[in-house]
Amino acid sequence: MRFRPRWLRRVLQVPVVPTLGPVHPDTLGPEIFDEVVAAARTGQMLPFDKERRWSATKSETVLVDEIVHRPDLTVIPTLTHRGTGMIKTHVYGPAEPHTTALRAATRRWCAAYGAATGRVIWFTPEPPQTDAAAGTRVLLKTLTQEDNPGAAERIRDLDACPPSTQDTFAVLAQQAPETGLGFLCRRWREGRVDGPILAAVHEGVVLGAIGPLAVMPDRDGAPVLLPQYFGVAPGHRGRGHGRALWRAAMTWGARHGARYQLLQAAAGGPSESLFCSEGLTTLGFTCAVAA
Repeated sequence: MRFRPRWLRRVLQVPVVPTLGPVHPDTLGPEIFDEVVAAARTGQMLPFDKERRWSATKSETVLVDEIVHRPDLTVIPTLTHRGTGMIKTHVYGPAEPHTTALRAATRRWCAAYGAATGRVIWFTPEPPQTDAAAGTRVLLKTLTQEDNPGAAERIRDLDACPPSTQDTFAVLAQQAPETGLGFLCRRWREGRVDGPILAAVHEGVVLGAIGPLAVMPDRDGAPVLLPQYFGVAPGHRGRGHGRALWRAAMTWGARHGARYQLLQAAAGGPSESLFCSEGLTTLGFTCAVAA
């Protein structure tokens, strides 16, 4: 199928594309949705898909035969193959959707495609109005050579740290499991990261980390700084380590030619507070409920 530009433009409120996640607003349009569907049919990964950094095969696929596309509503379900499987039902419309029928449809697709869990996801330019939905803020950081606050003295390249300091990275990962640093630590130890990891170090101990840092072209060929895993040990938060790490990462991105970065932060969380205080542009919100 091909998406009708007029129908899709009516309902695209936030630049988030199924299987790709956030994209730059300049690349958002029917063409990128058509490309995602075409890739689902061929099984190939798109050249600008950030998942290429982790795997040669795509872990999430559009369920093409289940797409709903009409003038006031587009629904695109996807199947994530990781773990026990998940159906994500992406809903694009002019207003908050009625989730009862969508959750029921998601459960049917879970049964049909062998997924253990399901989620209904929709998009809004304003913060979610219901406490029942988990909200995520989508943000854009534009990078320039002038926007270079410099890295604090306590920020180090993890690979350049002494082995005794490197060993404490695993302790940090255990202390902050919600950050994904455990996955990053395993990949780093296996030599399977595509760029440096920056660490906030004090007295030989890694208190926080961000990485890996890498740049790749987006759909239009513009260099983009890819998302990082990012976290600070619970006992050391609120002391500026996270801000120093993030600024150091942005400095690295600017020096390596990246024009921008897209980020997501849980609404009401510490990352959202940091990014908003740093003046990032909010592109909208994603909302999600379990099926």
